[in-house]
Amino acid sequence: MPCRITDTDSISARFQPSVRIGNWVEENCLEEDKIVVFKKQRDRGELLVEKARTLYDNFHKEIVLAAPKQTIIFGATVQLMPIYMNISEMDTSDLNAALSVVINEKVVRSSQSINEDCELTVAPSKRPCVRNSFKIVSGDGRDRTGENIKYGQRFQLQCVGSSEDDPIVLYSGPKRCNLQQGVSATYLSHKNGELNLNLGLMLRSKITSPENDIPMAYTNWFCRHVDPKQRFESEGEDIPSNSPLVIVHATTNRNLAAENVLIQTLFGPEFLVSVQNYRNIYKHEIWKNVWMISNGHQTGAKPANSSSH
Repeated sequence: MPCRITDTDSISARFQPSVRIGNWVEENCLEEDKIVVFKKQRDRGELLVEKARTLYDNFHKEIVLAAPKQTIIFGATVQLMPIYMNISEMDTSDLNAALSVVINEKVVRSSQSINEDCELTVAPSKRPCVRNSFKIVSGDGRDRTGENIKYGQRFQLQCVGSSEDDPIVLYSGPKRCNLQQGVSATYLSHKNGELNLNLGLMLRSKITSPENDIPMAYTNWFCRHVDPKQRFESEGEDIPSNSPLVIVHATTNRNLAAENVLIQTLFGPEFLVSVQNYRNIYKHEIWKNVWMISNGHQTGAKPANSSSH
């Protein structure tokens, strides 16, 4: 007896698992287009993984610091390092933290080198490299290369990875009239509920431009003796290398500060940095405001005891 084919069997035969349904042609074309775009980006070095590799190579390019000396001179390449990081439940003795440039994740695709959109942190430093080394120059516009820097003398900090003709300089600034931050930043720190001042980077040509609202004075810094009782008599003396001192922003009269706030960056966990005064009841700066300027000459500086500052 012949088998009778029903409508149900006809539909089942028509729609087997191998039968494609939906917009399968468009999906195939889309996948092919993605492959073509991927190959073009790969050939031009525009893939994010390749840009990330270039970024890491540029930022971690090793730098040779200035010739080791007992003093700091203008024109030297140096590192700014906290003497001590008092972080609870964390051994920071081998941290070798240093002021470092970190790139914002939003601009990785457009730039893989130090630029004005980068920010500052305090990061572990195994060796001097582009992101954690700065060239220290005079703040009065004169070429003082080779001269010893003295307590109270203004200086500027230039990023090593920037152009010699138009360097990127470190700056900070007071809050605006509407109490907004003078320098925008991704991460913010607070002291007693008030926002701390941020650090930023800007091309020197833009600062000197009359169209810019950031004066050159915002880029000036100077150093004070770590002991308030010796500051008056030490004014004008040479700054020793790798010794505790206080770095002050000239315009706001606030100190460079390493915060005990941990953030996640493209380079791993790092600490916030700000411009704020931190003192104890004896008017002595605590560990957050105590730094050293390192040019590779080790003078045997010891970590500052947090209980004594």
